[in-house]
Amino acid sequence: MKIAICDDEACFVENVKKHLSFYSNEKGVNIEVHAFCTPNDLIKTNENYHIAILDVEMPDMNGLELGKKLREKNRHIILMYITAHTKYLDDALNLNATRFFEKPVDSKRFYLGLDEAIKRIDETVIDIYLRDEDSVVNIAAEDIIYIEISNRKTKMVTENKVYESAHSIKFWEEKLISSIFVKPHKSYLINFKYLTKYERNVIELNNKFKIGISRSYQTSFYKKFISYMEGK
Repeated sequence: MKIAICDDEACFVENVKKHLSFYSNEKGVNIEVHAFCTPNDLIKTNENYHIAILDVEMPDMNGLELGKKLREKNRHIILMYITAHTKYLDDALNLNATRFFEKPVDSKRFYLGLDEAIKRIDETVIDIYLRDEDSVVNIAAEDIIYIEISNRKTKMVTENKVYESAHSIKFWEEKLISSIFVKPHKSYLINFKYLTKYERNVIELNNKFKIGISRSYQTSFYKKFISYMEGK
């Protein structure tokens, strides 16, 4: 697993590297860490990172803008922000798949955030039976944008294709147990990783799919979104 750290303060970088080294030894996870002092140095690299740990306040480009640029290169990268200023939390909420930690780093919470990040990185593949084609296909969970129940049919939408499954929404809830999947409505199951806009009663996925959040789900959806963003 490749992790990038970007901060202009060397002491911060060393502190995070120590946390990652401890976590790697404790969990038996192979972690390759690349440290950068400036956002531009990180952007120029051709490496494909699984996780980027970024400070928010940096010269030339702040961590939020850097995160957007990294996601343009790799939509599945997990962003983790560490800053002494909680005022940036609202801005960070609009970047999907983000972890937000305050300085100094709470090691226990940081390790729990890494646990959850690794679960997301896990390239889970699900075998599904296609109702109309009488065949079975393998779908990577991370490629699922959302699932919808409509007219007693289950539609699974990915970036490249729309599938019709014979499985119920209950089946998908039991299969897709990661915190990146959540229900905004009784007929939908969405992937937080594709969230590009969030308002109280509507969300937008992948810059084109708009899905309403039913009144009865608004509070629970918001709480899950905040927990997801903060890595709790």
